[in-house]
Amino acid sequence: MVINLNDSYLLPNNLSISTVKAIAFKHTLLVAAKNGEDILENEVNRINNLSVARKENNTISIKEIFIDNWDDYKIICNHQNIFLRSSITTEVEKMIDCKNLKKGYLFFECPNCDNFHIQGLSCHSRFCPSCGKKYRDARAIEVSRKCLKVPHRHITWTISDKLRPYFRKYHELYDELFGAVNDALTYLIQGKSKAAKERGECLGFISTIHTFGRDMGFNPHIHTLVAECTIDKNGNQKPYSYFNYESLRKSFMKQLIYRMQSVIFSKGDKIEIDEFIRLKIKLYKSYGKGFYVHAPQVNLKGKAIKQMIEYVTRYAGHPAISESRITEYNKETKTVSYYYDPHEDDAIIDENDKIGRQYITESVYKFITKLIIHIPESKVHTTRYYGFYANHSSIDISNKVKLFSPVEIYKMKSDNKWRNKILLTYKYDPILCHCGTQMTLNKELSYLPTKNMEGG
Repeated sequence: MVINLNDSYLLPNNLSISTVKAIAFKHTLLVAAKNGEDILENEVNRINNLSVARKENNTISIKEIFIDNWDDYKIICNHQNIFLRSSITTEVEKMIDCKNLKKGYLFFECPNCDNFHIQGLSCHSRFCPSCGKKYRDARAIEVSRKCLKVPHRHITWTISDKLRPYFRKYHELYDELFGAVNDALTYLIQGKSKAAKERGECLGFISTIHTFGRDMGFNPHIHTLVAECTIDKNGNQKPYSYFNYESLRKSFMKQLIYRMQSVIFSKGDKIEIDEFIRLKIKLYKSYGKGFYVHAPQVNLKGKAIKQMIEYVTRYAGHPAISESRITEYNKETKTVSYYYDPHEDDAIIDENDKIGRQYITESVYKFITKLIIHIPESKVHTTRYYGFYANHSSIDISNKVKLFSPVEIYKMKSDNKWRNKILLTYKYDPILCHCGTQMTLNKELSYLPTKNMEGG
């Protein structure tokens, strides 16, 4: 990474934009080069992450797809009498306006030269690929802060595909899905044991709902991180590692169907109620062992728990597909191409039996539909705490040894701040001037229409 200061056309070879466009940044790069390799590297990484560089390198953003097509999509929905939930329009339009300078910005200026940096404000939408990641990581930090220093179990709770249409229609059923998981794990510990109930013995667990699989299809399921210990109301703690699959499966299915029935009976008409009763009978016959529950004993400890926390909370704030899987966006044909790796392949040993990576090309409007159906209602908490991990639990775990120390949690929170997150993700400091001086915030020149908004 060397620049010949006598020849401005000899630019760093790790710039991801063409020489023609790179020449526009030659002065900045020359100044940066004079101030050291670290400053030059910071400036190169900043340029490589500009929109001009991303477009030149065919980086496709979900935001761009929605900016181009959202208004037309709403018109189509209106003509076809397709109702868009207010939470959908709110989250999408917040994402479209993310970092729009008309909505507000922070003004940073260099005290050493005349350089400045304007940073648009975050939209705070869970649907936004950028802001959603910050939200997701914040949830992961909160989960990490709660976890005790004991082995944990990852449990996945699935439902019959026959029940999925009801979740599309009645979003309050998500509460019942969480509740059914809580019921199943509570019954596992207390069950018919009068003594366990009197002791108030319970597990501590954290559940997150995912509504899609790798193909973006609608598939509501719950991921739960369970501490392998019980604590009673007196603070007595003891290990617990035996999770009875049969009990979990049957109990979960029974409680979910019962809870769903209560909702449908109160909200549905006679036809829908009768249909659900018939479906209930069929499900009990078809799922004699209960709905599928995956709870392998892996003994998650230390770093492995942190990785699992990140996995469980990954889609707490994130579109149903990562932008890296989008291979093409054709504005002329109004199509989007992407790929996914079938989840089923993970469990297949014989390579000849694997389906392999699937490539999809479809209408941009179908693509948008697949994404927005997974946007939760604004007040729905996608991550919830139960047992002794519950926020209002009567069991005090403040004196219990935590998995992560206060210092580690503080570092996680620090890393999740706007400036540090850009530095960690994109390898450049957004407020480090090319002259080597740290820029400072000028509040008078900043535009802050909303107090709770921030840079990023």
